[in-house]
Amino acid sequence: MSSSSSNSNRFFSRLQSYLTSSTNINQFNNNREEIFLQRKYERNQASAICSMFAIATLIVSLFDYRWFWLHGGLCNLKYIGLNMFFSMGKLFVIQVPIPWDTSAPMNDIYQFKPNNYMELNGCIDKRSLLIFRLMITFICLAIISSTIGFLLDSLGPTKYLFKFMRRHAFWYILSVFLCILVLSLCFYVSELIYDIQDKTRLKIGKKIEVQFDLAYYLLVISNIFLLLAIAFTLLRKYPTYDEEDFERLIDNCSRREQSLFIERSLPAVISIIPNNNEPPPDYYSDEDFLVL
Repeated sequence: MSSSSSNSNRFFSRLQSYLTSSTNINQFNNNREEIFLQRKYERNQASAICSMFAIATLIVSLFDYRWFWLHGGLCNLKYIGLNMFFSMGKLFVIQVPIPWDTSAPMNDIYQFKPNNYMELNGCIDKRSLLIFRLMITFICLAIISSTIGFLLDSLGPTKYLFKFMRRHAFWYILSVFLCILVLSLCFYVSELIYDIQDKTRLKIGKKIEVQFDLAYYLLVISNIFLLLAIAFTLLRKYPTYDEEDFERLIDNCSRREQSLFIERSLPAVISIIPNNNEPPPDYYSDEDFLVL
C-alpha cells in the first residue's frame, strides 16, 4: 500500500509541475504575441515602401555618370558624374594656349586622372574636386539614414527611443536635409565648371553650356519619395502613451486572472492524495455484497 501511495504522490506532483510549466509556457507565448501585435501596429508599410524607392534612386544617382552636361569649353568629356571621383586619383596642372589668340599667355588648367583609363582635361579644379567628394559623402550619409528609417518602419520596434525617432521621421528628415545640401552644392559646382569652360572656350563668342542631367533629377525624385515617407509617418495617428499604458495594464490583468484560475483549480485535484500514507479504501464489487 505504501508503494501505491508513493506512486500516486509522484503522479500528482508530476501533474502539478506539468500544469505549472504549461502555465509558464502560456505566459511566454502571450508575451510573444503581445510583442508581435505591438510591432505589427507600429509598422508603417506605406512609409517603408517610399523610403525603399528613395534608397534605390539615391544609389542609382550616386553611380550614374550623367550629373552635368558640358558644351563649348575645353573639357574633353561631355558628361561629368560623381562616380569619376570615388578614387583619390591624381591632379596635375598643365598649360595650354588660347585657341583664338596664340600671342596671349598660356592658360593653367587642371588635369585629373581618376585611373589609368580616364582623364579629365580642363573640366574641374581643386575647389570643384573637393565639392564633388563632399557631395559623395552627403549622398552616402543620406542612404544610410534612409536605410535606418526603412528598417524602423519595417520592423516596428517598441523601445521608446526607436519609437520616438520613427514616429517623428527623424531619419527621413535628416536624409532630406542632406539631399538639399547636395542640390545646393550642385548649383555652386556648376558655376565653378562654367567659369573654367568660359576661360577655355574654343572660339570667341561660342556659347558655353553647363546643364544638369539625369542623375541630378534622380536625386530630386528621391527627395520627393522621402517627403512622401515623412508625410505618411507624421500624418498617421498613434495612441498616446497613457492609452498604451492602459491597454498594457488591461492585458496584464487578464493574463494574471487566467493564471490564478489555473492555480486555484490545482488543490482540488491534488486533495485526493491520501494523507499520512493511509491506504485507499478497499474496493468491493456487487458480487461481494450479494455473498454477504
